[in-house]
Amino acid sequence: MARVTQVRYPEQGYALIWFRGDRQLAGNPGQFVMVRGDWGNDPILGRAFSLVESGEEEAILVRVVGVGTRRLAELKPDDPLWVLGPSGHGFALPASDQNPVLVAGGVGIAPLYFLAKKIRETGGRATVLYGARNNRETPLAEEIEEFADLVVTTEDGSAGRRGLVTEPLAEILDDTSVARIVYSCGPEAMLEAVARACVDRQVECQIALESPMACGKGTCKGCAVLAADGRYRYVCSDGPVFESREIYKS
Repeated sequence: MARVTQVRYPEQGYALIWFRGDRQLAGNPGQFVMVRGDWGNDPILGRAFSLVESGEEEAILVRVVGVGTRRLAELKPDDPLWVLGPSGHGFALPASDQNPVLVAGGVGIAPLYFLAKKIRETGGRATVLYGARNNRETPLAEEIEEFADLVVTTEDGSAGRRGLVTEPLAEILDDTSVARIVYSCGPEAMLEAVARACVDRQVECQIALESPMACGKGTCKGCAVLAADGRYRYVCSDGPVFESREIYKS
């Protein structure tokens, strides 16, 4: 059990929830937790969220889409929070000769924020490409600029550059004078486009998949995805981070 310490962004349809438990989770970028408030049986199951930070306090980013996420966004400081985790396989940090490019779509920024901060702590600096539909859907953008180079794209041009986030990615990858590694999290169509761009240029790419989960431990088999070899992978236990070639055919 943990206690909420701070909630930010609820008026924007998001909630950045900070919490503290009786022990530190010691999670890594790309890992997730199953979270549930003390609200009885509606809904009865927890929800899966990538860790935004992990240490003395932990944080998750919630986008309000239904009953469970709305109840989480309505939490106040000192409210109880049931947390299971950290679970899953996280990102492998870049080698010293690799320049990391992080590509986020929407709330896919959550694990990439954590990764960018970890890269900075180890002496590197990431380029973060953050795509959204509009300027109201870019939580954590201001914060991430403190330790990464940020490029924002919006489909309506209301913030940053108008267009899709894969456009600046292609421009960066076409500069072959620098060794790159790409990390990505976001909607499936974006992930596939990022993976294709990396395959075409022979650039290593790690992706964090998003999937609804019931148990978060590989028991219910509800988060199955069809991999490139025609077999299924389970996002909670085999992932959520995969080499992009494992999921998308080259």
